[in-house]
Amino acid sequence: MKRLGISGYVRKQKCPETEGSEHNRYANILNRKFYADKPMQKIVTDVTYIKHKGKWHYLACYLDLFNNEILDYELSDTFDNFLVMKPAKRILEKAKSTETQILLHSDQGVQYSSAGYCNLLKSYNVIQSMSRAGTPRDNAVIESFFGRFKDVLLAHFQYWKCDNLQEVIDEAVYYFNYIKPV
Repeated sequence: MKRLGISGYVRKQKCPETEGSEHNRYANILNRKFYADKPMQKIVTDVTYIKHKGKWHYLACYLDLFNNEILDYELSDTFDNFLVMKPAKRILEKAKSTETQILLHSDQGVQYSSAGYCNLLKSYNVIQSMSRAGTPRDNAVIESFFGRFKDVLLAHFQYWKCDNLQEVIDEAVYYFNYIKPV
């Protein structure tokens, strides 16, 4: 590569090394233990923003730490509680048949702290865990995923050229779950 003048793309951004305070109701139970020995044991979630055709869209993803699979996601042009509650409910309905208790980890975002979301998790006997304030490394796996996901959306799927962002997101999630080499 050096002889041909080719270099790989390396993301240079680094997050600050600050550690914030824990949520007043939900502790950081995951505590950067990103390993799970069975499916649906530990799930991390977050929301990212995607600008398409001059309009902001919001993507909420739920990622299983067992195999880094995106279990479910929701794309919306509205930043509300339904953005995180719809996919969470779908996942929890699927998981009802399993005997594994789920640990669901998120940041301290307003949707994840809302009464509706917290009550939904409680009704399914989910252990809720939250990152410390201003500490993105507590949710590093999903933060890293979104960085790679956006790079792939830009480079391989060229999402800005399409008219239907939902179709592109569906294809990209399929790519990450089934095609992309580990």
